Amino acid sequence: MRYSVLIIDDEKELAESTAEYFDMMGLSSKCVFSSAEALDFFRSNEAGVILLDINLGDSSGFTLCKTLRETIIS
Repeated sequence: MRYSVLIIDDEKELAESTAEYFDMMGLSSKCVFSSAEALDFFRSNEAGVILLDINLGDSSGFTLCKTLRETIIS
């Protein structure tokens, strides 16, 4: 499936309220709460925009960004 926005944040309430706002504006959004979930998401989905927290609980957002750019986006 293709989403307009993927939100990657370990603060669930913040991510879900942000996704709700995007959905109200007519954008399809999805939340994931860890680097592992983000990598799993991209196995069968796409996103037009990624909002990425740099301080994830299970890893650095910078590290995840680098991994995504090397494996998913390139």
